[in-house]
Amino acid sequence: MTIDDAIFNLETFGRHHLEKIQIDHDKSCEKLLRESVAVLEGAGMIEWDKVPKWAHCDVRIINRPTAKNDFTGDL
Repeated sequence: MTIDDAIFNLETFGRHHLEKIQIDHDKSCEKLLRESVAVLEGAGMIEWDKVPKWAHCDVRIINRPTAKNDFTGDL
């Protein structure tokens, strides 16, 4: 699974609330979401919730790769 696939899976199948994504709300796709979190965590792109009650299931994607834009044009 690539980083882009993992981000897509979390954004598509995770439950969004505030700035967090809940990964255990639907048991049918929980395994896919946990695998996606593992891929992103390996790349240093996951931050777990700091509230102990939600620390096992809420994550936030950080350090997203962004496309480079060349704003200089024909300068």
